[in-house]
Amino acid sequence: MKSVLLFSMWLLCATSFADRAEVGKPFPPYTLTDQFGTTNTFSSETRWVIIASEKSVSGKVNDWLKTKPADYLAAHAAEYVSDIEPMPGIITSLFALPKMKNYPFRLLLATEKAFAQTYPSEKGKIALFVLDEDQKIQAIRYLDEAAEVEAALTSAAGQ
Repeated sequence: MKSVLLFSMWLLCATSFADRAEVGKPFPPYTLTDQFGTTNTFSSETRWVIIASEKSVSGKVNDWLKTKPADYLAAHAAEYVSDIEPMPGIITSLFALPKMKNYPFRLLLATEKAFAQTYPSEKGKIALFVLDEDQKIQAIRYLDEAAEVEAALTSAAGQ
């Protein structure tokens, strides 16, 4: 009985991280809602995924994107996800979402704890996932400033 329990625990742990985003592996697709409640499925055209997993990090990315044209992310084959799972639901619905609806860009919202387990992050850093044409992860960069994200996107676009 003990061996069955140990095997079950091992199997649970092994499958919990089966889809963890790692360099060289296909990017685990997601389906998330944006700030308007519209469901968005991970696009096959996406080559960059920007993930902010803390409020201060989201603030940096949001402030940067507010200075860009509304189609900036789409023009660079990029998607932006903010992991708001740690935010209390009442704060999200009363304050955060109404503010987010004023943003001129699409903001995908991760609201499940499993998101953070799938897509790694570093404290205080913007996570930038670089994908190839087959959507395999070429690199995961942890950046301090949104200007570094812009530099990566524009250098890849040859601008």
